[in-house]
Amino acid sequence: MRVIGYLCGLAFVLALTIGSLPAAANEGSLIDAVKARDTEAVEALLRTSADVNAPAADGATALHWAAYHDALPLADALLRAGADVDAANDYGVTPLSLACDNGSGAMVARLLEAGAEPDAARSTGETPLMTCARTGSVAAVRALLDAGANPSAAETWQGQTALMWAAAEGHTEIVRALVDKGADVHARTAGGFTALLIAAREDEPDLATLLLDAGADVNATAPGGATPLVVATVRGHTRLATFLLEQGADPNAGEAGYTPLHWAAGAWHTELTGSLRGIETARDEEWRSLNGLRDGKLALVEALLAHGANPDVRLVNHPPQFGFASQRFRVSLAGATPFLLAAMDANVAVMDALVAAGADTALATNEGTTPLMVASGLGRVPAETRVTEADTLDAVQFLLDHGADVNATNAVGRSALHGAAHIRSDFAVQLLFDHGATVEVADQRGITPLMIAEGGGHILLPGLGGGSTAELLRALGSAATTESFIDIFNEGPIR
Repeated sequence: MRVIGYLCGLAFVLALTIGSLPAAANEGSLIDAVKARDTEAVEALLRTSADVNAPAADGATALHWAAYHDALPLADALLRAGADVDAANDYGVTPLSLACDNGSGAMVARLLEAGAEPDAARSTGETPLMTCARTGSVAAVRALLDAGANPSAAETWQGQTALMWAAAEGHTEIVRALVDKGADVHARTAGGFTALLIAAREDEPDLATLLLDAGADVNATAPGGATPLVVATVRGHTRLATFLLEQGADPNAGEAGYTPLHWAAGAWHTELTGSLRGIETARDEEWRSLNGLRDGKLALVEALLAHGANPDVRLVNHPPQFGFASQRFRVSLAGATPFLLAAMDANVAVMDALVAAGADTALATNEGTTPLMVASGLGRVPAETRVTEADTLDAVQFLLDHGADVNATNAVGRSALHGAAHIRSDFAVQLLFDHGATVEVADQRGITPLMIAEGGGHILLPGLGGGSTAELLRALGSAATTESFIDIFNEGPIR
């Protein structure tokens, strides 16, 4: 959202600079003197009756440059000499707009005092108030509002308002100033987002409180189905999500195809997880949030359940996910419950909390994939997960203790043992076998756990040798097959 505002400002500043580059043509001019911040030269030129409003090639005047450099004494001198305070360059940028780019409360106040139009908009419809709301000067925002700036004006590219930009940047005091002047908290961007939906991207309960107190709808839904609670949960803001629940947010909002509990209970590991590359700290917040909650995960799950979240709600649409996990050897999660997603993450604490809230531990996906299968490794991509073998064993044991069917197969014929062979966990294979797992089980393509182990464990890397997992499966009674795993693999995608 906020990127547009930055690009607008950058484009206009660059245009201002480039449009005035030919110094030779303006040597000794008033604009050059202001650009150089040469006070003596400026005063000398003004005494010789230099045209204070003479524009450069792009329409920028000396006052534009004084505002750009936040040179208040020079601006004073130019204004006293009759500078047009509302002069606009070819892009509709006024000196007031440039002062707002700087977040300069003093320059904004001086230009308004000189009669600047507070709502003079750039060619994109961006008003000085929007710019100041983004750059963060409370003094400048208040000065504009006191001068009559429209608190609910929207720019023409995305329909965003000053309130939305302030919310996106987490500028709580600016949000306060805007709502105090009647800014429309119900306004939506062209994409359908309200200020509260935008604010939910930041972990700022105080900011959300201001918007809610001003009448914002805590359950407002974006076109894609996201509510402020969904946004806060996906972003990993457990403190804000809990606050929104206390303010009446619907814990079962599922128009996005998944509920906050689905996201909170599961983990959405991708090629961006970076756990094996040592580069997690280099990932920005946007990408890290796609991996699911880590800090405060259990607390948020418990808060959602305490506020009435359905522990057996079914996943309709798979949340956004990237990487190999969305390609070969994946499992469809359509119909998954929060408990199944917690099992996939091998998070026993979350699984236990869901069971305490009444979750059905036997509910499978629409394709019949059970919690035990995903806990054992089915659908997991070793290079894209944080789940350890110890976690896996704990989750598998938890499910076996709760009566999971160790030999259940899904719609494509895979069992929990296929999953354990896929992640090449000797301990998981042995644990499943000790609880009655059949080793000689083939899926619809005729692939057995032994064939998967012999294919290298990871379905994308056949031919690496079965290692100890294959040896263990043979020792447990699995026999070699006449058709090789690689032959089946080459027939087409395996899923």
